[in-house]
Amino acid sequence: MGFTFKRRINYYETDRMGVVHHSNYIRFLEEARCEMLDANHMPYSAYENKNVMIPVLGVNCNFKQHVTFDDVIEIKPFVKEFNGVRLTMGYCVTNQKTGEIVLTGETKHCFTDKNLKPIRLQKQIPDFYEKFMKLKQENDVS
Repeated sequence: MGFTFKRRINYYETDRMGVVHHSNYIRFLEEARCEMLDANHMPYSAYENKNVMIPVLGVNCNFKQHVTFDDVIEIKPFVKEFNGVRLTMGYCVTNQKTGEIVLTGETKHCFTDKNLKPIRLQKQIPDFYEKFMKLKQENDVS
C-alpha cells in the first residue's frame, strides 16, 4: 500500500556522534517526495515546464530513533491534506533492518506561479490536481 522510498545512509551524512545529522532528514523527505511524484507521473520538471512552483512553507520532524552509516531507511510519503492551493505531505521513516520508526514528519507547500503568487492547481494542471485528489482519498481510506 502506498509508495515507499528506500535510501542507504552515506558516511558523510553522519555527525561526530556517528548518527545521521538531523538536518539531513529534510533532504531525505524531499528525495522521497520527488520520487513519489515521479512514480505518479507528476515530476517536478512538468510543474516547472508549466511555470508552477511548489515552495516549502514549513517542515516538522519528530525524531524517534537514530540511524547510522550504512543503515537503510524506508520513507513512506503520503498526501495528508490537499485543497488545490495548499498541500501537506506526511512522512513515516523506518529503519529497514529493525522496523523501528526513526522519524515522523510533515512538509507544507503551496502551488504558485513563477513569481510565487499562489495559484489553483486545478486550473493550471487539472490532471495533476486529480492525481493529488486520488492520493489524498487513498490516504483517507487507509
